Amino acid sequence: MAREIAPALGLASFSCPYPSCRAIAHQAWHRAFLCSYDDGGVPWIPDAETRAKFKADKTITPGIFEFFEKVARREVFFEHHSQQKWLSTEIMNVNISQCYSCDGIAVWRADELIYPASTVAVAPNEGMPPDVQVDFLEANEIVDKSPRGAAALLRLCVQKLLVHLGQKGKNINEEIGNLVEMGLDKRIQKALDVVRVVGNNAVHPGQIELSDDKVTALKLFGLVNVIVESQITQAKHIEEMYDTVVPESVKAQIEKRDTPRQIENKGAKAEEG
Repeated sequence: MAREIAPALGLASFSCPYPSCRAIAHQAWHRAFLCSYDDGGVPWIPDAETRAKFKADKTITPGIFEFFEKVARREVFFEHHSQQKWLSTEIMNVNISQCYSCDGIAVWRADELIYPASTVAVAPNEGMPPDVQVDFLEANEIVDKSPRGAAALLRLCVQKLLVHLGQKGKNINEEIGNLVEMGLDKRIQKALDVVRVVGNNAVHPGQIELSDDKVTALKLFGLVNVIVESQITQAKHIEEMYDTVVPESVKAQIEKRDTPRQIENKGAKAEEG
């Protein structure tokens, strides 16, 4: 699965939101200031006829024509003015990020990316079961407007994942404990508990207050993908390689080698219990 970092307010780097780029690149952040039009001027977009006149006018430099073409295409871009003006009124909760890779400009209202139109924030891991993907993708769709709702859906993803890992999907806390007893990696246990706790408190605020923290919600997407990669995708790849590469005669030898050890381990666990 290709690595991706979802765009989020204030991150030093993330996956460029422009479909033509999508590179994980450094982002330069800019503030927005108010500057009124001179002499009662107003915003204006040149139509096709006006642009044709500009193009035919040999006294107009190509740079000016290119400027109006960008305006007509409704691109967001920087235009540097030689005449300096003192800007004293900042537009709060409006910020601009610029991709180092493609120079594309993104416009933010608070922590919501409003231009270009955002796509799926985080792609699901290739091994994610279809029923889990449904909730994962729905969480992607609402994370801009409702980080708390997205976190709750990701908790539901964990609940469904537990079923795929041999649990009932009823009591998440208890079933994570069951997996720990079965040898679950401590790091994956922590990832499960993070999504469990944050997702639960997103619905029932307690010690953790997710509020409108989109950055926290986006990190939960990554943790769900880590869980799927570790517990489902990697296991599937290993099984496929084992079935494809290892000859049947060698598999029989391996089974014969490991069976006594498995019986011994079960006996030891029974004595401990």
